[in-house]
Amino acid sequence: MNGSKTPGVLLRFRDLVTEPGGNIEQHRRIIDELGFAWWGWWARSQETVPRPELANLLNSRRDFPVVLFDSGLMAFYLSRCSKIAVSPGEAGIASPDFRATPHYYVRGSYPAWFKLQSGIVSIDRSAFSVTGRPTISGPDTQKGDADPLEIESLRDERPTLWLIDCNGEA
Repeated sequence: MNGSKTPGVLLRFRDLVTEPGGNIEQHRRIIDELGFAWWGWWARSQETVPRPELANLLNSRRDFPVVLFDSGLMAFYLSRCSKIAVSPGEAGIASPDFRATPHYYVRGSYPAWFKLQSGIVSIDRSAFSVTGRPTISGPDTQKGDADPLEIESLRDERPTLWLIDCNGEA
């Protein structure tokens, strides 16, 4: 590992509409078949879309790392995002491409969709550090370099989207 850090996003989820691990497996199958899949961000009602932060990620590079955190299994997965579709308002939007979206998402509208471009692989918690919580307003929304969050804290905190730095060549 070379010490470099790559900015990205962590999306927290829990398999409540599929069997444990089903969400990841369904996205993997679509990526294997089509080369990409859309991941809908199931934000909490008190979260706002961090439009400037998401735009900065895409403006600064061709793609960026996305860590998917399954808070039920306490597992982390890594993929890469090449595009984000963001709702223009509060209501949310449907998937940009239904054939590249697991069926359980089809009837929903979500604040943002992330186009995952690469396979989804398991990673360890040490592969990234949290740099900010841009979806929740209030104190400590931007963390800077400190990263005191252990895996249980990530599970128990309210946000479902964090800014991160991935270690090495993520």
